[in-house]
Amino acid sequence: MTTPSSSAPPLTTVSWIRSFMDRCKLKKNGSNFADWDEQLRLAAKGDEKLRFLTKPSPPTPNARLSNAVREAYEDYQKETAAIKNVLIFSMQADLQRSAIKMSTAYEIYTKVGTMLSQAPRILQYEAASQFFELNIKEGQNVSTHVLKMIEHVETLKLQGVEIPEQLVIDRVLHSLSRIKSYVQFFFLVKG
Repeated sequence: MTTPSSSAPPLTTVSWIRSFMDRCKLKKNGSNFADWDEQLRLAAKGDEKLRFLTKPSPPTPNARLSNAVREAYEDYQKETAAIKNVLIFSMQADLQRSAIKMSTAYEIYTKVGTMLSQAPRILQYEAASQFFELNIKEGQNVSTHVLKMIEHVETLKLQGVEIPEQLVIDRVLHSLSRIKSYVQFFFLVKG
């Protein structure tokens, strides 16, 4: 009979895997990266698994090292492989494809963090740029154009940027000013 180990239970028996995967699915655009990262860190820290995300894999032991060192290395590899799977399953398909090619949980976590930690700010910048630069072209469908502008406003709202309603209306009207059929309407609005 073996005595229970004082270390944390193996990842495969830890309940946080399913609860984390059910709550958080990392989007490829990174818009929910901060929430995903926070939930992952809390869950991993609670089960003493955070080191697999924040510290690189130890070097492969050579034959001269003790059996205990080799066993510790093998245990580390099993744990990081299990956490790697958790990370992969907690991502949308496009992110999964690139993560599968990586060898450890640390490598995935580091790469995703580098890639997506700035994504919400980039998304916000691009949505704002599009909203303020977009102008309709002659012959373009007005409904499609206005819906596209509203989509940019909604993206900004999701990023925590609230544009005043009157400014949104004014900007949409201005974006239509290049169409001859709407010129009369602008004189009424400005008048």
